[in-house]
Amino acid sequence: MNRHRKILFTLLLGIAFSAPTLAMAVEFAFHGDLNNRFGLYTNQQGFFSGDKVPVIDDNDRNDSFASIKYRLWTEIGDNDGAVKGVYAVEIGAIRFGRGSDANGGREWGGAYSGDGVNIETRWAYTDFQIPGVSSKARVKIGLMPFTVNSFVWDETATGVQLSGENYKLAWVRGKEALTSAGDEWGDNDLDALLGRYDFKNDALKSGVFGLYQWQDTQATSYAMNSNGYQIKKLGDVKFDLMTLGTDGSWSTPVNDNTVFLNWDLMYQTGSFDNVEFEDTLSGITAANKDYDLSAFFVHGDVGIKFGKSKLTYTAWYASGDDDANDDEFNAFITTDVDRFDSIVLMEGGYSDDVYFTERPALFDKGFIMNKLALDHQATEKLKIGAAALYMLTAEDIEYTDALGRSQKQDEIGVELDAYASYQLYPNIELAVNAGYLFAGDAMDRFEVSSSNANIVDGSADNDIFRTTARVRYKF
Repeated sequence: MNRHRKILFTLLLGIAFSAPTLAMAVEFAFHGDLNNRFGLYTNQQGFFSGDKVPVIDDNDRNDSFASIKYRLWTEIGDNDGAVKGVYAVEIGAIRFGRGSDANGGREWGGAYSGDGVNIETRWAYTDFQIPGVSSKARVKIGLMPFTVNSFVWDETATGVQLSGENYKLAWVRGKEALTSAGDEWGDNDLDALLGRYDFKNDALKSGVFGLYQWQDTQATSYAMNSNGYQIKKLGDVKFDLMTLGTDGSWSTPVNDNTVFLNWDLMYQTGSFDNVEFEDTLSGITAANKDYDLSAFFVHGDVGIKFGKSKLTYTAWYASGDDDANDDEFNAFITTDVDRFDSIVLMEGGYSDDVYFTERPALFDKGFIMNKLALDHQATEKLKIGAAALYMLTAEDIEYTDALGRSQKQDEIGVELDAYASYQLYPNIELAVNAGYLFAGDAMDRFEVSSSNANIVDGSADNDIFRTTARVRYKF
């Protein structure tokens, strides 16, 4: 036996004899979410622009596509659960047939031969119990799922989090910048501090929280626009922001039914300095100035569960800004969220990387949502549902139409949604949904036409239809 084979044989023996010991010391789990998505059809593919100014084409832009989004993660911990390490990778939104991306040259790996850069680290964190304290007192460090509130910040982020049965304290760094010549310590770093306390009993769950976010910079002027009105898209603008909020849920049995209520209430205050702000929709650009922020958000669900059905009415109001020329921001601002409430407008389509907006508001104009949804468990494996939505902006979308007239519109429109989900096996789902938006006149701002120069005339002319599907395997 040569030397290399002896080394290999010795290593294999060592692994074989140590395996029982290792198995006694740690627990290993492997999970997956393999999501195959299909944009079955839409008549307006230019509308799903990802928080940019969309295009609604008078001549339609029909399209369909298929994509995959696979997430795999492993958890390794000791037998009593005191320590756990988590690592997840994601192969994200690979379109069938999509090779290079003209917007940056990225290779997605969906074309012939499949080569491409498309794997990201989704989670990478250590989670451990604090010795000598309550068993529920734990620390997480790294790239982790981070939740403040589903309407303001609910995504992966890097930081340190201390949590217990009723509290959570966290520091998160949203962006880091190395100090350059002339910079002060901390310039251009974007940090956040969170404190939260929860109250719970059998029927009521409620919490209060405070989120403070800040970024310092020495810049004397920074461009900011309303389609980038989100903390993760601000760039190097100097700001201080405090979000104070409460959220919760309550339910009670009534005869053989259950009545429930969910709520979210938030107020924001802060300042944005040395900003040259552009209202993307009106085209107004304000002179460089300092802005004070005062904004709020209110959301509520009220519903009833009866038999195998659930009826829910959802409403929310996100404040918006009505004057780009003053020195106040009045629009509620999110950090990083994913909203699925609308199939057409938001990420409710199963191909959820393709959307108009991921936020609960439009640009800096806020939002008013009214939604009535019915869900029904038709059989043990089949679930169906339908919803009707009436949506507006909280403040008018102001623009000049093709005839030179000033327009002020706030009606997004009425949307009708439907879905069906079938469990082919306990861990594999087949689902299809569809949404149709009867466009309100505010959607006129986004219309284009190759044959009608006056299509932007203050009146919406084109409705939007979208249907998507997925085959999802989770384990």
